[in-house]
Amino acid sequence: MRYQTKIAAIIFLFAGSCISTPAQQEFGPSIASVHQNAPQIFNAVHNAMRQFGSSLHHNGMSFFQATIPKGTILYHGSPTNEVPQGLEWLAFEIEHSENFAFGTFKKKPNDTPLVVQDSSQRPLDINSQHAISDKTVYMREIIARDLGAPSSQGCNPAGCDDGDDEWIHVPGYLHIYQAARPLKVLYLDGMAAGKTNMGTNDAEDYILTGNKSRHGFDDMRRADDLCDWAKTWEIDGFIRMEPGFEVVYCNFGDGGVHQVSATRHYKGFRPMEHHIYQYFQWVKAASQRYYGIGGGRVRVDYASMVSAYFYPLNLTNPNITMAEHPRLSAASLEELAVIRKHVERMTPKQRQKSFSGVDWQGVTDLVVTRYADRLALMATYDSVTAINVSLHHLIDTHIAYLDDDIDFDSARRACASHYLAGAIPETAEEEFIYAGILGTTELICKTLFDAHSLVEKAAYTDHDATREALSLVKDLMDKLRWSEWKQCGPCKMDEVCFIAMWPFGNTEDHYNPSCHNASTLVGRDSYWRWEWW
Repeated sequence: MRYQTKIAAIIFLFAGSCISTPAQQEFGPSIASVHQNAPQIFNAVHNAMRQFGSSLHHNGMSFFQATIPKGTILYHGSPTNEVPQGLEWLAFEIEHSENFAFGTFKKKPNDTPLVVQDSSQRPLDINSQHAISDKTVYMREIIARDLGAPSSQGCNPAGCDDGDDEWIHVPGYLHIYQAARPLKVLYLDGMAAGKTNMGTNDAEDYILTGNKSRHGFDDMRRADDLCDWAKTWEIDGFIRMEPGFEVVYCNFGDGGVHQVSATRHYKGFRPMEHHIYQYFQWVKAASQRYYGIGGGRVRVDYASMVSAYFYPLNLTNPNITMAEHPRLSAASLEELAVIRKHVERMTPKQRQKSFSGVDWQGVTDLVVTRYADRLALMATYDSVTAINVSLHHLIDTHIAYLDDDIDFDSARRACASHYLAGAIPETAEEEFIYAGILGTTELICKTLFDAHSLVEKAAYTDHDATREALSLVKDLMDKLRWSEWKQCGPCKMDEVCFIAMWPFGNTEDHYNPSCHNASTLVGRDSYWRWEWW
């Protein structure tokens, strides 16, 4: 109760600081919104900087301040060995950048590149005549070339028959950089590097840059706008995710990173199997970050979390077939500006309040490891006895059996607050996180106690009680949407548990991830919708 009172007081003061015009006076973060979106807030914290859960919940709605520690190794693919000037892209995984270190094709004697780029890791120029903006299309070009088949350019790049011109390969370079100081970055959750019209870019376009008309592949201008905004708030760059996490680094000339090496890529044409294997290894590298970036390479400040889920917004997806994925389409520019100002108050330049130091993601991990497997197993039971045994295992810890007078309400509250006992929020943002986690555990514990009341006195063969209890458990799982329930299980050594990661993956790979090898991964891209211009 004291937390609810404290939350209300903080939100009252906080909402006042958001107001800039009378039209916005009633718009601000609210506990009502947090309660309504509690499972989504829980998942945003739980899946932060985790590839698998962020791929499942690919329309990110949240922002976290983060730090890349001094000494962290990062990678970059480029046609040249020169250190970039200004804005460029970095990756956390070698395989991610190697895809951009392949280089370019050009003709003799006119030197017209087949793939026109200033630097290979930045987005391809969508206005270029020969730009290939889709990595999947690019992979098909490579495979077509090595098979000797016509490419989408109308000929085989290894030897187009149009006069005396001949295609030659100009290899690129794999750069290695090291952070020369702690880098201050803003982490955009979900699949924020996915160039789609499905909502993957909503938070960065609509909230941070106020642009509701930008198409997915306009990523160079998107990055320019983000970095223009970042200059004011002393942010070095942005962490986003595709198959692997990337850094949109705003100014290579600021001394934040130094080049360790730039190694020239292999020159010439390799067999198709090589490119298929390289593609597979990129996906494999991303899969190794399914449950965290690893190595202490990113320190997320969960207490700085700002989320659209904190606000009374209509997040309905206009595409009813993707109702589980939120959109910001219905939000007004004035509402979006309020959220942007909230993000700005959390930046290193503006932030003044201390925070608790609570590992909020760790709290969600405790909840998930307690309930995920047990709920999934319970949903398969077909007898009252089996369900009852499982329920008692989960709730007896919180029940004081005093003769026949059992206070189930107190037990349910104890169940919900169990993993939050040591989590004392210090800021409004931490109060919202606390309330989001508590709202989720309240939902879990209410379901368990309601199911318990159904089956406790039911007869051994009471199939109605069994069905009702199972229905409660399954409805709970549908509301929680934990990524742990989508895991493949063990795959063979030459396979990877594959979930759709832009631009790769079929529809079934999103809804039912499964094991794939290098051969079966090729050509899987039906899930993602494209918007070229």
